[in-house]
Amino acid sequence: MHKAIAVLGGGNGGRCMAADLTLRGHKVNFYEHPNFKDKIKEILETGIINLVGLDVSGAAKIHKVTTVMEEALENVDLINIVMPSFAHEIFFREMIPFLKDGQTVIVWAGDFGSISLVNLLKEKCPEKNVLVAETNTLPYGARITPEGWIDWHVFAPKILMATLPATNTDKVLEKAKNIWPRLIAADNVIAVALSNPNPICHPPGALLNTGRIQYSKGEFYMYKEGITEAVARVIKSVYEETLALAEALDCEIIHYEHHEFMTPSSIMGIALQAPFDTLTVHATRVKGPQTMEDRYITEDLPYGLVPMSELGKKLGVKTPIIDALINIGCVVCKSNFWETGRTLQKLGIDAMEKDELLKFIQG
Repeated sequence: MHKAIAVLGGGNGGRCMAADLTLRGHKVNFYEHPNFKDKIKEILETGIINLVGLDVSGAAKIHKVTTVMEEALENVDLINIVMPSFAHEIFFREMIPFLKDGQTVIVWAGDFGSISLVNLLKEKCPEKNVLVAETNTLPYGARITPEGWIDWHVFAPKILMATLPATNTDKVLEKAKNIWPRLIAADNVIAVALSNPNPICHPPGALLNTGRIQYSKGEFYMYKEGITEAVARVIKSVYEETLALAEALDCEIIHYEHHEFMTPSSIMGIALQAPFDTLTVHATRVKGPQTMEDRYITEDLPYGLVPMSELGKKLGVKTPIIDALINIGCVVCKSNFWETGRTLQKLGIDAMEKDELLKFIQG
């Protein structure tokens, strides 16, 4: 019997992945945590996710829709974690008791989440033989419409993936590339995390437009209004600091040219593209941030930039722009992201010297 593919997470990306895979002929077990079951009430009742997509469109009749983790992972080889990074741990802890030897877990996009999951596995179930990978982005840029449909409007032409440790990357890539052909191997999971365009673009674009976002009361389009030439320069500076981190770890991240930063969608227009006129699609169909509590800040600062800054301190790489954005974000959101974020201590790598860290991620 053909095994199902598990998609865990009921937001924009999870719904898009579940519908896309279903419409392409795969059996999908679609799971949302019971704490958030009201968000997928209609899907639980009908089993249907409606997708308006780039490659496929239609009413996707999902094989299994559930809020019971054991059911979601039953008769499954491949498990996909598709949610904002701040939800990872609650899903990881719910999932781990039901994992079985031989299964593969991919965290989309990881933001160092593979390290968190591997450490939890070692702590809770060290005897289980499970492969863990992460990607730098989702294959899809999508939003839930007011009618509850999924509007898939941009795609990722290149998606980096690596396993932890990297010695298993080719094994997982061989399996996953049959489903997502745009996947390519990266050096290691830290190179993958540093290649995520969201922490590079979103915090500058949001924080440097704080006044406009609050004044507009939700009527704000960052890729139409927010990324001016000056903001683009800050985005490029953040990228240059991530590039220095990668060089200090002897690994490669996605490379961008200067001119690719200098558009209203900056490098997001390279990372996520439309079949025609990508700039207009980003400008008109990607609304927000609508508040300063948006995931552009509350995810991308604590789970993207905080571990980058701490890596810089460990490796002797200065990250003044990243640090400044985190500090400003802490004030704007009245939160201490330095404490609540994905610190190296929480990842269990704070005491590792460079050689030990490289051995851990490379294998």
